[in-house]
Amino acid sequence: MIGVIMAVAVLAAVLAAGVRRAQRARYRRSQPGATIHLPVAVQRFDEIDAAIQGRRCFCGGSFSISGETSRRIAERFFRVSRLVCHQCGREEMMFFDVTAVFH
Repeated sequence: MIGVIMAVAVLAAVLAAGVRRAQRARYRRSQPGATIHLPVAVQRFDEIDAAIQGRRCFCGGSFSISGETSRRIAERFFRVSRLVCHQCGREEMMFFDVTAVFH
């Protein structure tokens, strides 16, 4: 009997953790800059630094840039920044539409 209760408790904990993980992933994908389909539009490159400074990790830490690259899709230009959290070390990508900078 105790074994069944323990199994149910473990199963409930695993399901709760899975639900939280899915909610966090859905939230991250909905944030501006989370995907190339939802980039942060900037007029100047210094706006990228300001946007990154305002972004917070789930743990509450701040991000720093560990690398950048550029992409071009049709007539649009993008800057992709790789971010690393100072507290937990989680990595994240952030996408910026820099097309206006070049026009």
